[in-house]
Amino acid sequence: MKFVSQIKNLTPYVAGTPIEVVAKAYGLEKVVKLASNESPLPPFPEVLEVITDQFDRLNRYPDGEARDLRAALARRYAVEPDQVIIGNGSCELLIWLSLILLEPGAEAVIADPTFLVYEEVTLARGATPVKVPLTNFGNDLKSMAAAVNERTRAVFLTNPHNPTGAYLAAADIAAFAAGLPADCALILDEAYNEYVEEPDSQGGLDLFASNTNVILTRTFSKIYGLCGLRVGYGLCSPEVKEAIDKVRQPFNVNTLAQAAALKALSLESRLEERRQLNREGRRQMYGGLDRLGIGYVRTQSNFLLVEIDQLGVPAAEVPEELLRRGVIVRSGAALGIPDYIRVSVGAPKENEFLLEKLAELK
Repeated sequence: MKFVSQIKNLTPYVAGTPIEVVAKAYGLEKVVKLASNESPLPPFPEVLEVITDQFDRLNRYPDGEARDLRAALARRYAVEPDQVIIGNGSCELLIWLSLILLEPGAEAVIADPTFLVYEEVTLARGATPVKVPLTNFGNDLKSMAAAVNERTRAVFLTNPHNPTGAYLAAADIAAFAAGLPADCALILDEAYNEYVEEPDSQGGLDLFASNTNVILTRTFSKIYGLCGLRVGYGLCSPEVKEAIDKVRQPFNVNTLAQAAALKALSLESRLEERRQLNREGRRQMYGGLDRLGIGYVRTQSNFLLVEIDQLGVPAAEVPEELLRRGVIVRSGAALGIPDYIRVSVGAPKENEFLLEKLAELK
């Protein structure tokens, strides 16, 4: 069997290990997972109720157009339904965008390090990822602008940045977007937008409204707690949606995901309680790490980078040592930052458990 040539350049995405697998492997009774930037809270009770209401309809295909959810998001963001795309998680949106924008000979500008999927979808299309190193853990917009040329078809920009949690001011992104060629798409990934504390956190919406080459992606996986159902969405021009509809699979978002996301969106006013939990969790992490004398990067998201090169075991061994103690974290080596681990902000007891285990490695 002969595979397409791009396959040799790709690396499978390695997800966080499930709690059950770690517990069994190490004979542990208590395991906390702080590796995948998940919400420590389940979906709202009302969301769980609408999910169960759909069970007797699962013999039918879902709405292939996700009409109700698209209409609700269009109302929420004051756009037209044909400017809304719905995906099986926002990662599916990134795959679609690579399919309609990238091809051999094209380039995509990405930060280094950044969310691994940007590079993978670029390589899968035979296009070239142009990596621009971070500065002070954040996107270097000046250098990214300098990397754009006539072959650049897309720029992937995540805000807050993954994996560092650094935040770019809306005015800086707008200035960057103004310098891009009209035929170069700015894909602004705002998966963690709801956790941002800055007053300009919704500036990406204004940028989208005034630039046809800006594509905004968000998700119900994070603050809404719907990781397990995989539903993301994007705002784009009607032309982009029309192109995407030609490459997306039929019925790509399942019935339960559509119903859950629609109900979750109606409960948006209750997200503040979740923001507050994350706010308090960040303070708990900062305080605990300060007491331990362990460095970290302050964040505008629900995760943070923790410095591990000064612990009592080699940095490369820290993720495994934490696994043995019942804490699942994201290895920085897999993210291109081997002296750090990325840690999700969990519930108070989960955060304290992590801090206790880090203390054991001092």
